[in-house]
Amino acid sequence: MSLLQMSVTGAVMISAIAVIRALAIYRVPKKTFLALWGVALVRLLIPFSLPSGLSIYSLLKRETPALAGGAAAVRLLPPAVSPGQAAPRPIAAPAAAVSVWEILWAAGLILCAAFFAASYWRCYREFQTSLPVENDFCRRWLRAHPLRRTVSIRQSDRVSSPLTFGALRPVILLPRKTDWENEHALQYVLEHELVHIRRFDTVSKLLLIAAVCVHWFNPLVWAMYVLANRDMELSCDETVVRRFGGARADYANVLIHMEETKRGFAPLCNHFSTNAIEERITAIMKTRKTTLVSLAVAAALVAGTTTVFATSAKNEEHSASAAFVSAAVESSAESAASAAGTMETFQTGEGLKPDTEYLAAGITAQENTWYYQ
Repeated sequence: MSLLQMSVTGAVMISAIAVIRALAIYRVPKKTFLALWGVALVRLLIPFSLPSGLSIYSLLKRETPALAGGAAAVRLLPPAVSPGQAAPRPIAAPAAAVSVWEILWAAGLILCAAFFAASYWRCYREFQTSLPVENDFCRRWLRAHPLRRTVSIRQSDRVSSPLTFGALRPVILLPRKTDWENEHALQYVLEHELVHIRRFDTVSKLLLIAAVCVHWFNPLVWAMYVLANRDMELSCDETVVRRFGGARADYANVLIHMEETKRGFAPLCNHFSTNAIEERITAIMKTRKTTLVSLAVAAALVAGTTTVFATSAKNEEHSASAAFVSAAVESSAESAASAAGTMETFQTGEGLKPDTEYLAAGITAQENTWYYQ
């Protein structure tokens, strides 16, 4: 699949996930949407798709963008040779020149990557000035939550809300004006950040940034970046509330007290604070117990959305091959009618072979070139 095809099919899936999210955000576990965004990332970053009869492209009986690209790649070559002359060798296609679109895409990719890299580097330099937190509560909390990776708690006057950064050596960074005596609120904050660390949400953010940089021209990919970041926070909130036995009101109050304007832009950090604060508080207050019904609905949403929107039309390769051979036979027949006894050649894509019906009609193949007598 080409980049444009990946972007179009990814945009269709993002639209479907956004609709599902608006309808079911408070009815299914929040991990459901993280799984859906993960499938969308695969669709956007990996040029590969599985054919399915249940794909939306199959159901609409329309060719996927990949079919159009495959058909356009076929090129007929009409040079004729006499019957006694040796069969010609395949003719190599000329190298394609770099298009204006490719130059614009590369420029946009570089600019987006430079923007995110500069933002991260600026934040990283600010975080380097942070100081370790040395108090009994933090030491006890770290001992009670061991991980294979070394987790440290630091403080800085350059941040206005708790956040987490780093994947291999994660750091929980708290504002210097944090009320260290309020251990009840601190345990919510630290637990929230620990969920981010355990899930490697920093890596997930990196993949989201990669998708944005590659598909910078697609506004729906930017929308995915915003919504996926929100869903990371909502999922962490849900996990913390359930871990503390449904203390929704207390946790919501902590979230409200942490609501402050963030300084700058930290693309690879996980913030505890106010990313769509109203949506987060509403989700906290509507958090429900996980039931078999909710899990079944979540599994059905993920499986159904993936099958319908992340797959391509069934038998697309056979359809492209049949369309190509049909056009090639018509072209060769016209040439044969005007010059009897000549042999027509045309070039094909790799992997296409004539079946029994075409062999019986006099069509043969040598490497990537077909011959029609």
